[in-house]
Parts: sequence; structure tokens; C-alpha cells
Amino acid sequence: MESHQIDTVDSIRLKNKMKRPSLITIIDPGIENITAALSDLDINALDAELKNITHDISSNLKEYRSNPQNLALCQLIQKSKAKLVQLKSWTSLLNTEDGMKLIQQQMKNEEEQVNKRKYEIDELLKSVKALSSVDICFLVDCTGSMQDYIDATRDNIKTLTNTISNLFRTKPRLAFIGYRDISDNENNLIKFEFTDDIDAFSDFLSHIETVGGDDICEDVFGGLQAVNALSWYNPNRLLIHICDSPCHGRDYHDQQWLDHPEWDKHPKGDPKNRELSKLLLDIKRHNVKYFSIQLNNDRTCKMFQEFKFIYGTLPEIDVKNANDIIQSITKTTTSVIMNTIHDTMSTFQTTATKKTYNLLASEPKWNLIPANPVKIIEIIMPRTLDEILQGILYVGEGSGTMKIASNPFAQGSLRYAFYGQFASDQENLISVVYKELINADPHYNTLTVYKQHLEIHVIAQFMAERFNIEQRLRFCNPVEIFYADADIVQQKNDLTKFYQVEARFNQSMQKWNNNSGGVHMVDYSTTLQAFSHWTYHFTAGRLMVVDLQGVRSDNVYLLTDPAIHFDDLKRYKEARTNLGAKGMREFFRTHVCSKVCTELGLPKITNNIDENLFKDYYVCSGKYEMQTITSESQDNDDIIIISEEDS
Repeated sequence: MESHQIDTVDSIRLKNKMKRPSLITIIDPGIENITAALSDLDINALDAELKNITHDISSNLKEYRSNPQNLALCQLIQKSKAKLVQLKSWTSLLNTEDGMKLIQQQMKNEEEQVNKRKYEIDELLKSVKALSSVDICFLVDCTGSMQDYIDATRDNIKTLTNTISNLFRTKPRLAFIGYRDISDNENNLIKFEFTDDIDAFSDFLSHIETVGGDDICEDVFGGLQAVNALSWYNPNRLLIHICDSPCHGRDYHDQQWLDHPEWDKHPKGDPKNRELSKLLLDIKRHNVKYFSIQLNNDRTCKMFQEFKFIYGTLPEIDVKNANDIIQSITKTTTSVIMNTIHDTMSTFQTTATKKTYNLLASEPKWNLIPANPVKIIEIIMPRTLDEILQGILYVGEGSGTMKIASNPFAQGSLRYAFYGQFASDQENLISVVYKELINADPHYNTLTVYKQHLEIHVIAQFMAERFNIEQRLRFCNPVEIFYADADIVQQKNDLTKFYQVEARFNQSMQKWNNNSGGVHMVDYSTTLQAFSHWTYHFTAGRLMVVDLQGVRSDNVYLLTDPAIHFDDLKRYKEARTNLGAKGMREFFRTHVCSKVCTELGLPKITNNIDENLFKDYYVCSGKYEMQTITSESQDNDDIIIISEEDS
């Protein structure tokens, strides 16, 4: 979604957020599954309810001792005691032979579910690795002016290959097609078929001479024809076209060059009568992503405009000088692979039974959309980490009004996103996004599953708040992290319809890391990488917040849709983004600690990443000015000033 409006911390808040009540109502994660019939007894739900009621009584007794005149609190304690009596009668059913069999069977079922989940995670990570494989073809003008760029590619090619190998555990395959001009005859084309032997590729580049060229225009069509003949194989396929001159033919030149005497000796077009549309569409049928590096945009701009008309998307990679070329190509390649991984995760996280909608980008006219009354379910921010680790979270309920578009405007890996308006109680309607699970299986379209997604969101909010506090203690003007508010709404006129509602973002969304170790190099954020690292350290390895996405606005990150790796694979099992300890290891496999990690006191991560190789991305992509100052308010402790500007 694109807009000229700037998102702020206030703009991602829902109105009238509920406060933690003094009379506590605890989420019952499975109380509806507890019955007096032994055959239906859910031991896990029973255990969770016992833990919740115990916590409930303890909290309320503490408050009651300080305020014994509170009759409502006294009544609540009596109700909790009655629940304990009921639980005792249920648990007595387990002290029988049939009860022991039930316990053993449920333990066996639980073990099978965990093993199944471990298998799914292993298969996912195998798929991610396989779909990270990449073919990269360099299509290069090899006439006289290009020598510096070919030399820079040869000298730095291992930066590209080592980066891909370290991040994605796969060796890229490289190919080279060089073209000169038609008049150069047998020296017109230079071909090197795909290989993963980087030394052989570098040696080949070292023998290329940039010569020839009868006029300014070159035999680009010959190069495109040779590209199509390559043995494309891997799922990610990139064509990097580096040039400073256009192809033959007036249709591909700007007006200023048409009458230039040495510009184009074949102004009517390709002398071999090759058809551009066929050349480009043949390449496109190979599912190749075509990128240009235009070293003289004045000359080549019109040619690539014509190419785009046929090929569609054809992004330009901005390169300032020859020494930057490999770093720019590396960033582009990692971005393409990350997008492929995202699509893979989408397939893994949803089943074959999906809800089908046609996406509509335009927002409806809200005066024509009916308002529906809704029940609002909110998970209230926990007070302590212990509440999160024990799964003791609190729920508040309210009422409100919703308007929702008939069709979603976007589709993610797990949910559709709808334009909407929302108001709680008597508040005015505000612009929001409603998110509906894609999975059409009724098992996944329940309040229990929506609560799992919302619980992940609220835990990420809690972690971000604690992280910001930690940053304020150590840094002056830190780059802080905020998650958008989120609730669940249930339509009162259709109790089967649930949505997660969030305040709407106006800026274009971006993703900085995913939940399988992937990290975006194009807009790398040391602060966000440190946040994921910090959540692991703060929870003593119990959980980690990943899949960081949202917008950068002013000096803050505004995020949404997190994922959490938890050491217990039974947590958030319906959300399907918890990859457990293996997911955490995947993060650390590609993580290089920055100065943010160091100043936060996080233990330095040791992995196979070459820090010298990655320093341009992991440190210099965020520009830091660090200075020690004295602050009387901090008892003369040293404070580190950090100013981050993402490149």
C-alpha cells in the first residue's frame, strides 16, 4: 500500500485500548474442552486451567488482603474456589485404570504431534535451501569502454559467491555472455556456460579483452539470443545486463542521436532481422528476472523502455562506479532469493483448502458499506516475562462497529488483508486493516486459532517495549521499535466470522528478516537484527521474535505480523510459524553482531560468516556516530550516542 502520508507511533494505535483489569479474567486456553466425561477429558486443557486458576487466586488474594472491603473481589475469589472444586472432581477421574490409559494415550498423541512438527520443519528448511539456489548470467557489452567493469567483476566475484554461500548454504551458478558488434564477425560473441566453479569463471573473465565496435550501437540482439541458449536450471534466475550503448535501430535511440554520423550504421534495425519480441519472450519463458546496469543512461534509456514494454518488469540496478558493481548485484540477488523463500513459506504454512478471493486494490466508498456490530477480543499486555513463558495471558472484551471491503487488497503467506473501518464503543470510525486467515479448513477458523496469532503479536509488542527500555538506558536517541495495536473482532450477526484488526499503515511495507534465517541486504538494519538477538538473550533462549516487517518512519521502526520461535513446539502450533530451536539456530547461522549488539551486552555469535566479507552490509549499512558523554541524571555513567541512518 502506497501513500504520501507518514506513519507515526500514534497512527498505528487503536482507540480506547483496554487496560489490565483489577478483577482479573484469565484466558482459558482449553476450558471448553474439559467435560466430566472421561473419554472427552483433555489433560492439557485441565493442566492449563489449573495453572490459570491458581495464578488467578494468588493475584486476587494479594489485592484482597490490601482491600478486604472489596466485595466484588471476594465474590471472584469464591468463584475461583468453586472452579478448583470442580477441577478436583474431574481430576479424580484420572485416578482409575481407564484414567491412566487416557493419560498414556494423550502423551503418545502429543509426542506424535511434536515429531510430526519436527518433520515438517526439517522439510521446510530443506525446501528453503533448495529454493535458494540461483543462476546468475552476466550479459555484458565487451567493447572498449567496459574493461574497468569486467575487471571489477572478476576481482570481486568471490564476494558475491561467498555471500550467497554463507547466507543460503548454496553455491550459485554463473554464466557470461559478452557481445560486441556485428562487424566483429567471429569475435562478436563471448560465451561461458553456467558453472559453480568460481575459479574457472574468474579465469575466463581475466582473458576477456574489451575491443571492437564499429559504431556506437552494439549487437545486443546477438547477446540476447545467446542468453536464451544457456542451460538455465535453478529456481532463481537472474540476468544482469551491463552496458553503455544501445542496440541497432532508430526505435531504440533518443532523437538527439538519430543523425549522428558514427552512431548507428544499421538505423533500420537488426541486420540479421531478429525479432526483439521473440528474443525477450523466449528469455521470459525461462522465468528469468532481467536487471539492467546502465552506465550511460542517456544512451540506453530508450532501449530499455522498449524492452520493458515487451518484457514487463525490468528493474535498473544503480551503480555509481566499477568498484560498487558486485556489492549492488549481491544485494539484488539476496533480495530475489528472499522473495522466493517467502513464497515457499506461504506454500508450507497453508493447506490446499484455501479461501479464494479476487484482489481489489481500490478502497470502497464507505458510505455504501453497511456497519456491522462486533464483539472485540483483546489480549492485554502482560506484565512480566514469566506470564509469557507460562502461557498466562489476560483477555478483555468489548463491543464495537466494523465496516469491511468485500474483497481483500492483498494476500500474505497466512492471511488476506481487507480495507476497513473500525470503532470501539462510542468512538468514531478509523481506517484499519482486517486480516482473515487464508485456510478454509473450519478447524483453523476458530477463536482459538485467531488468539494464537494475536498472542504472538502481543508478545512481540511486550518484547519491543522492553527492548526500547534497554536501549534508552544505554543509548541517547535510540532507534526504537513499536508494533501496531491489534485485536480480534467477531461479527455478532455471523459468529463464525473472525478477523484480526490493526490500524492501517500508509507507507510501503518492507521486510528485514524472515523466520528461516533470511535477512534482506538491500536495506539492512542492525537495530532490528539486534532486536531478534536480544529477545533470545532476554528470555534465556526460550523464544525469539523474527519475521520483522513494517515501515521505517522518522527515527522509529513500526512493525506488524511477527513470528515467534518458541522452544516448545506445541506453542502456536496452529499459526505454523514457530520453527522452534531450529528456527533460532537458522537466525544465528546468518547473524553477525553489530555495535548495537555489543553495546547491549549481547554475547557475540560465532558462526561461519566471514565478518570482513560482511562488514559492508552488517555494520556500514547503518551509519553510526558513537560518542561517550557524561550525564548527571545517570550518576555520571557513560552513555553511548548512536544515530542510525539506513542506507
